[in-house]
Order: sequence, then C-alpha cells, then structure tokens
Amino acid sequence: MNSLDRNREKENLVLVNAYLTNSLVLKGLIDYLSEYFNVYFIDLPGFIQDIPPLAQISIGNYAEYVRKRLERLNLKSFILGGISFGFLVASHMPRDRKCKGLIAIAPYINSRSLKLGFLKMSVYSVLVHLTLALNLSAKIWESRHFHRAFHWYSDYPADRINNLLSHMDGRTFFETARIIMRHRKPCPFHELPYVLIISSSDKTIKNDPLLELFPKNVENLKVLEVDTDHYPLDISPDYFRERIPEDKIKDIVFFVSGKPARN
Repeated sequence: MNSLDRNREKENLVLVNAYLTNSLVLKGLIDYLSEYFNVYFIDLPGFIQDIPPLAQISIGNYAEYVRKRLERLNLKSFILGGISFGFLVASHMPRDRKCKGLIAIAPYINSRSLKLGFLKMSVYSVLVHLTLALNLSAKIWESRHFHRAFHWYSDYPADRINNLLSHMDGRTFFETARIIMRHRKPCPFHELPYVLIISSSDKTIKNDPLLELFPKNVENLKVLEVDTDHYPLDISPDYFRERIPEDKIKDIVFFVSGKPARN
C-alpha cells in the first residue's frame, strides 16, 4: 500500500516480525489488521530475500535497523507492535516521542519464556553452536538433507517451508536462534501504554512469566487473551478475523489512542 492509500483517520501500526516469519508468511494478518490500521510491516534483515542480513547480528543492531526504518517512514505518530522475537527487538529501541504505545504479541522476553525442555534446549544449543563455530551455516542451510529435515520436523505446509528456506539467510537463522536460546537479560520497558496479547494455545511461549513481568513493569497495561497458535497453519485473513475478533481490535485502538477505531 502506498502513501496515497493511507487512511488519515486510522492509527498507524508498525509491526516487527517474529523469528521464522516475514511479511509474506504473515500477509493474512497484515490484510486483516489493515481493516483497522494503516499497517507498516518491518521485516528484519535476513528474514526476507529483498533485505540483506546484518553484518553483525545482535538485538541492538536489529533495533537500530528498525529505528532507521521508522525514521525513513516519517510517520506523525504510530503504535509499535512486536511479534514474539520482534517484541524484544522493539523493546530495545530508544523511546520515540511519536510512539503512542506498544503491542506485545505473544512476546519473547528471554530464553526462560520459551516452552522448551532442558534436553531439547541443550541439543538445539549444541547444534547451533557447532554450526556457527565451524562456519557451516551457509553450507547447512543450502543442504538438501537440512531441507528434508526441516520439512520433516516442521508442521508448516511444504510451500511455506520452501518460502522460508528461499527467503531467509542461513547465518541469520542460526545466529538469531543462538540469541533466542541464550538471551537471559531483563526485558527493557518504556513509560508508554502496553497491550499484552497472549494465547492459551501458544506452544512456544510461556504465559505465566509474561503475566508476572508486565504488571510489575508497566503502569498502563491492557492484557488480551486470544486463541491463536504461535505459528498457525492457517494464515488467512479469516483465521485471524475469527481468532482476534473486531471487538478486541477496537479495544486495542481505544486503549492506546483514546479514539474509536476507524474501518
């Protein structure tokens, strides 16, 4: 959507993608939210073919990339939404006076918030560490054996896996995975309204740490529970319309902006 298509009565919503997703995978969510917001989706570097990976991958460098993209968008005001790992990136950005509030969608805050058992986490950590230590990320990422393993292990449909494998950068995949499995530092918060969106169906992120952490650190907080998977098989607008109904979207808009949603 170009600037001429933007509705001045709608709030601007800037979204930052989760790990193993991009704007192509989440097009259904973007289409649905566009009924209520002017949506600006920021793909992190290395997650989509058009945006080269960072020279040095870190949370801080991801945050700086998003800050620069926002600067180029030059919006008068916006709501910033981070999906899972995208929320951690958004939370590390400096406070922007144009930002009306943050939406934390199934947010990843540190490795303790992952629903991964000790054994699985240990195995993944060793495999990722060895891949990076031996500088094999590109070779493994392009390997047919890795592609077959990815298809076998993932519940994603084959075409979506192929999309990710063709668009995502191998080094970005492994280095970001290492960050996600190792990050233990507290999540920074800003003095802004926050909307925390959690799901009882989430198989990736624990809700209890979020429900403990956010009220302690956020004075102006709204918690919404929806029924979505972290990595849903159905990614159509209708799926998100059913799982995140209109009344909840309107609650978010009014809570953050103080104005009714326009659609």
